[in-house]
Amino acid sequence: MPQARRIKPKPKSKPKKAKQHRNIPWGLMLVILISGVVLGALLNGAQSGDSQFGAGLKALFESTESIVDAEDKAINELIKNKSTEKEFDFYTLLPDIEQIMPDDLPNATPTRARNDLDYYLQAASFRSHADAERLRARLALKGFKSITQARSSEAKGTLYRVRLGPYTDKRKAKTAKNKLQKLGVRPFVFTVKKNV
Repeated sequence: MPQARRIKPKPKSKPKKAKQHRNIPWGLMLVILISGVVLGALLNGAQSGDSQFGAGLKALFESTESIVDAEDKAINELIKNKSTEKEFDFYTLLPDIEQIMPDDLPNATPTRARNDLDYYLQAASFRSHADAERLRARLALKGFKSITQARSSEAKGTLYRVRLGPYTDKRKAKTAKNKLQKLGVRPFVFTVKKNV
């Protein structure tokens, strides 16, 4: 006798659930929409020009390095155009107590410190007192304290020197010189005997 075949019942299909939508609150949706419109207007104004809404945003996109570079260029131009550094004859203008130090100072610490010398940097010299004061102001913005000295000479007239110091040793003077050179200033180091 043939056996009856068992028929497996079909599994019951699960009722399909409706997709659940997450509802975003209307207030949040409105804030997102308004923020997008305002941001778009700001970016459009930053690209268009000075008269558009958001033109001030353009300045935020510019890096502060360009502002710093502009200040460094101003210092360079002041020294290049107004400084009498190229005309200096140091050996006749400086008194006997001052000596010019070479550019390549050794990095080694001296075994015996010279307590009878002070070290100074001369950043530049100018024929105009106003130019010397302008350089002093720009150096002050960079964190350097300096003074202006007037020096008269029969051959050259009155020159105004912008000087930094005194420094107690060569190393400190060299460090300050390197910082000034990064700004485009070409100072020289000189020594002055202390009044003991």
